[in-house]
Amino acid sequence: MAGVQSITRLMEKLSISSERPQTLVEMKSFVTSVPSSTLKNVVKANDLLALFECINTENKEQIENTCFILSILLPIVDPFEIITYLSASLQVGLEHPNQEVKLLALKELNHIISTPEGARALCESPEIVKLVIKLVAEDEELIALAAVRFLSDYGSISPMAARMMLAEGTDSNLNDLKEAMQKNSVVRYRVYEIICDIQSQSEEMLNLCLDTGIIADLVKELLGDDVLSMVTCCAMLANMASSQHSFNYLVQSGVVSKMTELLKDSQENPLSSLYIPGVIRFFGNLCLYNGPKVVVDIYPVFCHILFDLIKSSEQSKKLVAMETIGVVGESFEGKSLLYDQGKRCTEAVKEICHVMCHGSEDLRFRAVRTMRQLLTPSKENEDQTDQINDITVSWFQQISLDPVDTIIGLCKQPFTDIRCSGFRLLQTVAECNWGLPALVEVPTLTEFLLDRSTETEKPCKEAKFDVVKTIAMAPSSASIFGNQNYLRFRHFVNEGPFYVEASLSVAIEDA
Repeated sequence: MAGVQSITRLMEKLSISSERPQTLVEMKSFVTSVPSSTLKNVVKANDLLALFECINTENKEQIENTCFILSILLPIVDPFEIITYLSASLQVGLEHPNQEVKLLALKELNHIISTPEGARALCESPEIVKLVIKLVAEDEELIALAAVRFLSDYGSISPMAARMMLAEGTDSNLNDLKEAMQKNSVVRYRVYEIICDIQSQSEEMLNLCLDTGIIADLVKELLGDDVLSMVTCCAMLANMASSQHSFNYLVQSGVVSKMTELLKDSQENPLSSLYIPGVIRFFGNLCLYNGPKVVVDIYPVFCHILFDLIKSSEQSKKLVAMETIGVVGESFEGKSLLYDQGKRCTEAVKEICHVMCHGSEDLRFRAVRTMRQLLTPSKENEDQTDQINDITVSWFQQISLDPVDTIIGLCKQPFTDIRCSGFRLLQTVAECNWGLPALVEVPTLTEFLLDRSTETEKPCKEAKFDVVKTIAMAPSSASIFGNQNYLRFRHFVNEGPFYVEASLSVAIEDA
């Protein structure tokens, strides 16, 4: 009850302008000392009107205190109430000269669209969306990116929200978006990003975005001669390629042909290092969502380009080539497609293994992840298990003369990310049909896995535990590792990932 009276008294004191600075200091202290659950039962949207009045000042400290208090109180108020009663206040916040106030308003708009009721209510407030679109053209990047993120999320939540933004009509925000695009190329690409995010949701959303003509403008920029524009276009269209429903459009509009052309010319073009990562990601996403065969049918030497890029001295090219080979090789179809390339594929896998052992920390981490994808047993074609086994074993053997020892070496590296990824690779090996027989050949493996003292960090403890659990749960574990070790694995699993053995101490009473 005291909490109710205190917050009520402080809210009432805010109406006295001369007492606002001190009242806000007291309120800031109060809201940080009272549990949110208590405040939730007390504070309503109407109560916050007085707080929003406090941002109408040039006093920076008063604005900061007000924003801090609102950042605690707004999340505990029902979003529908906020859009219903505080719509005008949010509009003032979006137009406020202070950056912190704008970010607070944008954050609250994201809170509002987190509920269906709030999102529907916002659809009836095109004037708020109009103000957010103006912020997309802000010079301050932090504000602009927050506005882009909100509009992408808002336009993606439902066809109704997308139509309010993009369909032709008096209440639509389409003209506002097109007007913002006129400011400069940076803002234009921010709008492209919003449209690409929205179209990814469904075919209905794609058609709505196509009707705006904005995607066609993006494609025109890709087909032009400006290399810097091409770089950004490639990155955005790579994201668009992750939508299965957009594949036909990408083919019909000439995007796939252009990407193929860029790939072919990449060896001769000295500027290709700028755009080739986006091009490879584009084809990688096509593989992921439409199947690798689709890409190879379109561009038969795609795999050869990948294999060439993986030998590149340029880290950006090598990195994206490794990532894409991992994406392609995760499925049975992709494994078969890569394996059928023969010697070139073997050399590419050898290079990935070399990077995994000797590359920079970032490249090593990515290389380990790629090897995990290549070795992951494919579940969708169980009738072709023997073929999958032959493929994955041949790649596993490219790691080194002693592949398991090499992976254990990764698990002992000083970098947490590398150690964790090493354990994850061991787990992947353990999941393969041929994995346990390969693991048992290394005499030191069992003791290394069961020794809890080798790991002190939570992520690595969990990763190591998952390896032991995979071995313990395998049907053939006892027959391969022996009953005694099998029981030790089971005991380790039963104790959990964070078990610490109690140390025995003896107290000796002084004589």
